[in-house]
Amino acid sequence: IPGSAEFLEFMALDNVLNFYIFGSPVTMSPSPEIHGTGFKVNGSPHKYSRFDSDDVEKVTKVQGQLKGDNTDWIGIKNQLETRIRQQGRRTTSLCGLVCGAGGTARAAAYALKQMGATRVLIFNRTVSRAEDLASEFGFEACGDLDALRSVEQLHVVVNTLPGNSEFVLPDRVASILTRCHPVVLEAAYIPRRTAFLLQALAAGCEVVEGIEMLFEQGCAQCELWTGKPAPRSKIAQALLQALFTVGSEHPAHAKMQPYNDLPKSLLLEARSSHASSQVGMYVGILVVAAAALFLSWRTQMRRR
Repeated sequence: IPGSAEFLEFMALDNVLNFYIFGSPVTMSPSPEIHGTGFKVNGSPHKYSRFDSDDVEKVTKVQGQLKGDNTDWIGIKNQLETRIRQQGRRTTSLCGLVCGAGGTARAAAYALKQMGATRVLIFNRTVSRAEDLASEFGFEACGDLDALRSVEQLHVVVNTLPGNSEFVLPDRVASILTRCHPVVLEAAYIPRRTAFLLQALAAGCEVVEGIEMLFEQGCAQCELWTGKPAPRSKIAQALLQALFTVGSEHPAHAKMQPYNDLPKSLLLEARSSHASSQVGMYVGILVVAAAALFLSWRTQMRRR
């Protein structure tokens, strides 16, 4: 969500921490479902809530300072690398496009740098902001998407512009999506199917939805805050239950259509819990069987 960030408030009672997503608007954020599940499964007493305000002076400080971590880049990097590998493509020497020049765009640029991208174009209508961000990472700024005409291969596109901006690639350069079929990550998740995401899907691109990025960075946050592995399958199940179940009262539910086409990575993560339980059951059966065989063998040896 543009303009939002996670902050924490330390409380002295029973080591309970109150965590918030702070910003405006954040009333539809599914972050409480992510972290409430993570805290519960990992045995943490902490709480996570929404704090909708445009006044930064209302954020609680620890000894006069704000404390926080950025995990957006992890959410972007992990999801992109997984999709690229699934397609059998190389994950090095990538060429990418980042749309936007704000905080999430900076996280995207950092993620692509960590992925070994060799060429990244940063598009923003305010060219000076694109230039500032590009210079920080050694990338290229462009105030006009016509620059895409000179790009032979495009492997990744990350859109960080607001979901309600109606941004799409103009017709004169949109053919790069069908020609290169880049993996497209849409950072916005309200609405779920933004104009740009629909354009990418229509071109046959593999897409990472904003809710999938949110899930991934939320799992990274869970590990930072609890010191334990994130219960990924449980968190995925909680998100699917809250956002896509018919009759859900979650404030973002109405923005998650279509309900019959669930986000790919969330579905896989949720199913992995069932697979793990099945594996655990089979392992348990094998252990019991092995123990029974051992006892039978030992009894026979004693009789001899």
